Amino acid sequence: LKPVDSLVLLYQFIISVVVMTVDIPPEEKTDLLGLHGFFALGLLVVLWNFRNFSNPVIRFVREFYPLAAMLFFYREIGFLIHGYFDWTLDEWLLGVDGKIGRIGTRIWNFQQFYPPARLLNEFFSIGYSFYFFLMPLSALVLYFRAPLSRFRIFMFSLSFTYYLHYLIFIFLPAESPRFYMPGLRESLQGYWVSDWLQSIVEANAFPGGSFPSSHIAAAVICFMAYSYFGKMRFPVLFLTMAMFLGTIYGRYHYFIDVAAGLGV
Repeated sequence: LKPVDSLVLLYQFIISVVVMTVDIPPEEKTDLLGLHGFFALGLLVVLWNFRNFSNPVIRFVREFYPLAAMLFFYREIGFLIHGYFDWTLDEWLLGVDGKIGRIGTRIWNFQQFYPPARLLNEFFSIGYSFYFFLMPLSALVLYFRAPLSRFRIFMFSLSFTYYLHYLIFIFLPAESPRFYMPGLRESLQGYWVSDWLQSIVEANAFPGGSFPSSHIAAAVICFMAYSYFGKMRFPVLFLTMAMFLGTIYGRYHYFIDVAAGLGV
């Protein structure tokens, strides 16, 4: 087993313990425990049987499956939030934001009273949407251009970051501005990318997974690939910075979520 394999299997154990102890309907517990048991057993069988294969396709799948696994288990957290606690951190997070300049609140109030141009909304939607491409793009660049050891460090770091956030979301639930503050749920009007982003967020986002910002933390991990992007590194850096700003501009995170994500 590589370190990332052990990490994925360890997460299956930890989250199974969480599932067994949270307050959710018994049938949901059974389904989730079955899912994790099946996944862990299947993963062990696959890793054992493919341990000595030199086929490049199998080797590629063997190295990249942790990226698919961490994203697959994201939706599950929405069922487990408030399984322990019925409160959220939002009021406290707003208070912290108020003490450090009310950056997010000022932006959202300005948007309410002076609706920004659709083109500006579209720009920040493009920036925020870049997050969906940044992780696989960074992984591919490192896999094909960097030493394999560096790619594996990247995959372990990214997996650890996401699994840590999943557990924090359960024990420190925060709804995010768009779910918590009246009037911010409706997305800002842009063009095609804004509409696409709205549909993706509505289909997959859940109240409770805001603090810290996993988007910011994962984006920082992706800087490991920066030196291998070649001529693409400046557009990637520009879009990543737009993503950082878009998390607040698009009402997805409080400013303190961003700072905490950087800390993670």
